[in-house]
Amino acid sequence: MLRRLAGLRTDLTRAREFADAAGVYADPLLAAGYRELDKEFADGSFDWENAVTAVALGGELEEDDAHWVIACLDALQVFDRDGVELRLEPLLRECVTLRT
Repeated sequence: MLRRLAGLRTDLTRAREFADAAGVYADPLLAAGYRELDKEFADGSFDWENAVTAVALGGELEEDDAHWVIACLDALQVFDRDGVELRLEPLLRECVTLRT
């Protein structure tokens, strides 16, 4: 299984399929929110409130809408957690980058 996942990094079609299957593109707001997080934090960590702020400001959303986006992304398990610190899951992030 790990070899198959590692292969996602080199197979553009499979990377796109994985990114789509992860649900990030299920809604335009989710996709835009994910892109804002990637743009703002790249490989760095952030907390929930910083994520909400980045999505709200970058997407010109109301705070409640930004909370919804972050909650949905969290439910889709796009974040790695270390206590209260979040970061974008690295393999998914690479696949999303390859998808665009």
